Amino acid sequence: MGTTHLTAADRARVRTLSKDGHLSKPEICRVTGYGLHQVKQALREAIPKPRSGRPTVLTPEQEEELIQFVTASKRNRRMSFLALSTLLFDGQFGQYCIRSTLRRHGFSRYVAYRKPPISEKNRRLRLQFALDHADWTTEQWAEILWTDETWITHGRHRKTYVTRRKGEELEETCIVDREQKKSGWMFWGSFSGYGKGPGLFWEKDWGSINGERYRERTIPIIDGWIRLSAFNGQRLVLMQDGAPGHAAEETQIDLDERGIERVTWPPYSPDLNPIENCWNWMKDWLEAHYGDEPKPAYDKLRKWVNEAWEALPESFWQAQLDSMPDRMAAVIAANGLHTKW
Repeated sequence: MGTTHLTAADRARVRTLSKDGHLSKPEICRVTGYGLHQVKQALREAIPKPRSGRPTVLTPEQEEELIQFVTASKRNRRMSFLALSTLLFDGQFGQYCIRSTLRRHGFSRYVAYRKPPISEKNRRLRLQFALDHADWTTEQWAEILWTDETWITHGRHRKTYVTRRKGEELEETCIVDREQKKSGWMFWGSFSGYGKGPGLFWEKDWGSINGERYRERTIPIIDGWIRLSAFNGQRLVLMQDGAPGHAAEETQIDLDERGIERVTWPPYSPDLNPIENCWNWMKDWLEAHYGDEPKPAYDKLRKWVNEAWEALPESFWQAQLDSMPDRMAAVIAANGLHTKW
């Protein structure tokens, strides 16, 4: 029983075995299963003293109250263990008591996922899209030209782990340099079930991507690729998200005049676009190959990102395309809300 305090009845039993049974302390331990410390304490004090300080455990009712409160809102999920104790129980429980209680029920502290906001209207649009495409075949998904832009900075984009001893955390070899402003670039890419499509490094002298520049720089590339695919007997339907430059009326007119079919895309749905995972692959590749080179020149950045796009393997983007039925099922299961993708 370790160091758990014995009740008054348990202590009376120990004292009886000692006084009337003439048993030694080790013999009492063997008979009762109590620890030696418990037996000695029982012989010293017949009545257990009340505990001082904070209570060590919550009652079942308090545990249920704690769980219901934590899961009720974003604000509550983010509260510290000490704040939970203060707000719910006037601070009578320590933060470690709150933590151990929640751990017993399967709760731990994790870094929160960053996801775009989903309004009720967008939730319905996402759910309807998933329902409409739940039974699509691989061949149907292959006919979509998936497109998107991403902003990529050079250097390391994930947490960096180093092998060191205690006390070496400030050694030069154990430190990752932090730059105040990293060099970066915008990149647009595309792929379909027929293969990787064109990619476009957005030159810094082109300015930011707005509707006019999107129509000037990107749409002609899309048009040319779709026409080339059609010449090869491959039908492609354009997928683009609802970015302002994509959704602009002039852009829609331009696409109509070129005869480019589009997928009606639900807003705030990067989890449904398989090309998003390709950006992570490219960033990992860039980090692995050039992550430790400080402050590269702009021409190097252009060269590196084009290398990363060319290195993106067919097996990877094909696996993302194959995940589309699972993505639809996940949206339906979430009733249109966030998914793991």
